[in-house]
Amino acid sequence: MNTKSLKVAASRFERRKERTRHDLLAAAVRVLAGKGFHDTKIADIANAADVGVGTFYLHFETKDALFDALVDETVQRLKAAVDEAQIASTDPIDRIRRANTAFCRFAAENREVFRIAFGHAAAYHDVIRRAQDLFAADIEQNMKDGIASGALSAVPTPVAAQAVVGMATQLLSWWAEHASMPIQTLEDTMTKIVLHGLLAGAANEKGVA
Repeated sequence: MNTKSLKVAASRFERRKERTRHDLLAAAVRVLAGKGFHDTKIADIANAADVGVGTFYLHFETKDALFDALVDETVQRLKAAVDEAQIASTDPIDRIRRANTAFCRFAAENREVFRIAFGHAAAYHDVIRRAQDLFAADIEQNMKDGIASGALSAVPTPVAAQAVVGMATQLLSWWAEHASMPIQTLEDTMTKIVLHGLLAGAANEKGVA
């Protein structure tokens, strides 16, 4: 087999490998949503993905490793959605609003995976903490910009950012378990809590309703 053929074969193999990994993650969402993390067995996920258990182990060493990958993949997609929503604005208040809207929209469109990734059972998982820290860094920067512009009152931004991201993940994981609660209600409530709790001066100052 010549070099070109070897490269084509390797590329085909990598595509198949990536598809299988994707299938395992998608199957994990379905199984974990129905059975929960502790009651789900690796064989359940492999069966749902229509692969053997041995194939599972080619991609993930343990069920915990798959859960970590699922959370990381979810966080990357969520971060991309939030970044895209904020990029068109330089106003810190508007950026906070846009980020909040994108966060809630992602939750509405990915309810099951969000419930799994940010659910109560995972509240102290290291990968969840890393994800929260990632979003807290963006929130803190928006707060610093808002304070510098005079739109937000001066607060310790690391503390405030952790409080906001903690509220968001906790509230949205709770919402994922309560199907009757409109996501718009959560978005409006979080925005009011964040901006009215931080706003310098009257509640309608600088266009904050």
